[in-house]
Amino acid sequence: MMAQKGMLPPDKSEKPWKNGLVTFVAFLVFGSAPLLSFIILIPFTESDTVKFVGACVLSMLALALLGTAKAKIAGQNYVFSMAITVLIGTAAAAAAYAIGWTLRNIAGLQD
Repeated sequence: MMAQKGMLPPDKSEKPWKNGLVTFVAFLVFGSAPLLSFIILIPFTESDTVKFVGACVLSMLALALLGTAKAKIAGQNYVFSMAITVLIGTAAAAAAYAIGWTLRNIAGLQD
């Protein structure tokens, strides 16, 4: 919308594929963080609880890094941007966990 109104310089409005590629790569890298903790912890522990906590910690670190990168690119306050990104990511993760837990109970699945 900003490009259509002429508010962006021409170089930023001409490359939507580049923005899409950066978004895709960021999604792959930061989205794989929870899975990496499970893969890394396989040789060290059999406990699903430890792996889950590891996934939570690594996810928080990934969200903090993403918030820091966002602040640098957008020229925002680092702490504020990181806190907002972690807060929104935590809310999304909690919602996804709650939906999965609810559907598991509705379906009657056991561990």
